[in-house]
Amino acid sequence: MKRLLVLLSIVCISAMLVFANGTNESTSSGSSGSGNGKKYTINVASTFAPEGAIHEVIVKFKENVETRSNGRIKVAIQPSGALGGEREIVEGMSNGTIEMGAQGVMDLTLYAPELMVFEEPFVIRDLDHLNKFWNTLGQEINEKAEAKTGIITATYMIRGARVITANKEIKTPADLKGLKFRLPSMPVRVKVFEAMGAIPTIVDFPEVYMALKTGTVDAQENPPETIYSYKYYEAQKYLILTNHVFSTARYQISKKWFEQQTKEDQDLLLQAWKDAGTKVRAEVPNPDAFYIEELKKKGMTIIQPDGKAFRDAAMPVMDEFDKKGQWETGLRERIMNL
Repeated sequence: MKRLLVLLSIVCISAMLVFANGTNESTSSGSSGSGNGKKYTINVASTFAPEGAIHEVIVKFKENVETRSNGRIKVAIQPSGALGGEREIVEGMSNGTIEMGAQGVMDLTLYAPELMVFEEPFVIRDLDHLNKFWNTLGQEINEKAEAKTGIITATYMIRGARVITANKEIKTPADLKGLKFRLPSMPVRVKVFEAMGAIPTIVDFPEVYMALKTGTVDAQENPPETIYSYKYYEAQKYLILTNHVFSTARYQISKKWFEQQTKEDQDLLLQAWKDAGTKVRAEVPNPDAFYIEELKKKGMTIIQPDGKAFRDAAMPVMDEFDKKGQWETGLRERIMNL
């Protein structure tokens, strides 16, 4: 009888130890970079090609996270639209099915178009103005957008100035007359180039290369990095430095997913993004300069157009959209006055 009681006691003690160990493992998931917390993998869905400074921010983020968490948190980079285009990535982050993403302004296009005037023609003057904007009014815009989209913007990287490519020289707006001009489905940009005499043609981004190759469109506009990465130089001869829009890549987090993480991990992830963006911007303050040189090597002819003529042609259209309440009242003026 005593032996039976001893055996039962041993079994009970063993069961208690197993249960206690399981509880400790579960509750320890709140720890931060010590390596004692839960292990998980973060997908970063990117619409950008796996090269260049924009992608390098994601690479640095991955290095920061995996190093600072001692390998507890892994980062899987999904470039070139592997998890979908900008719309799919933004919708995924908004509903919590995609943890993080790198894209442009699709979140604003879908949910807060009144805030995206900074991506319209001739609002941002140059790179200094762009950086000043993102560190002042840009923060306000990101916070307002977060409330509407459920997406946190953690950092940014300069994509560069949008420029024109074509197979004819373009020095003034008059040279655009009659050209089938590929544009994204953005009403303001369409109206601006229509006012300059171009024939706006909406083509989805993945189809732009073939549209240029086949002559479906005669010209298009994108940052030099995109023109280089997607090899538009194979179909276009001239690179026209209109610098009509200064684009940025924004690195974002699903708020729904983020709020499920511990405070320690939240701090780690936000700092990892901030440090990655700061480091790459310092290393590559003007990505356009590099890619313009690379495009020259690929045979493109660089044209410096009459910037004032383009700006003057755009202003009446921009003013009209202001009057119609296209953007938050006074926002364009506030940005341009920075």
